[in-house]
Amino acid sequence: MSEELNIDNLTMRIWLQTLESIVGEGGLHSILNYAHLTKYNHNLPPHNDELEIPADDIRKLVLCLTELFGQKGARVLQLRAGREFVRIGIEETGSVAKTLLAAARILPETKRMRLALEKLEEESDRRLQSEDKRIELREEDDCFIYTDRCCLESKGVVSVQPVCNVTAGLLSALMEWITRHPHDVTEIECRALGHPADVFRIEKSRKE
Repeated sequence: MSEELNIDNLTMRIWLQTLESIVGEGGLHSILNYAHLTKYNHNLPPHNDELEIPADDIRKLVLCLTELFGQKGARVLQLRAGREFVRIGIEETGSVAKTLLAAARILPETKRMRLALEKLEEESDRRLQSEDKRIELREEDDCFIYTDRCCLESKGVVSVQPVCNVTAGLLSALMEWITRHPHDVTEIECRALGHPADVFRIEKSRKE
């Protein structure tokens, strides 16, 4: 259960910076007040990897976006948040991002995509405290299949459509950053629909 898990300080820090960059300082305060997370008002977590943040805090942020903006409005905001999360994350982890980008320059585009997804898999498993392996990455002829068994966006949610829009936006932005070209990302299974995990299809071909 998300209430029993912890995530690292840096992930929550980037989440808060991401929301503020989209809705402004006042908007962030309103979201935090609505989600009963006022402890983060003017109080970003430290820039470190210590697992000190209840994972349920991020889940509350995601859920309150839907409650405040409606499903359609929240989807647009969440997709943008996923993309912005990548931008700010790259800024906050500059040396790691530069090393990854330098290593990717000599590789074909598909291998660049795999390298970035493997790094995301590694970081996701490391930054969320869990007994089970969270991420599974599989490569097929025309796409990558990215499976997340512990996505906080779908935990405890029931919906008629996939809800992990932040993750979809994040994957899309990550692929565009590493390849310099957009690639389609589609959530093809979602726990909110009754599936056992959240599954994303990432096209190898460039988006037209």
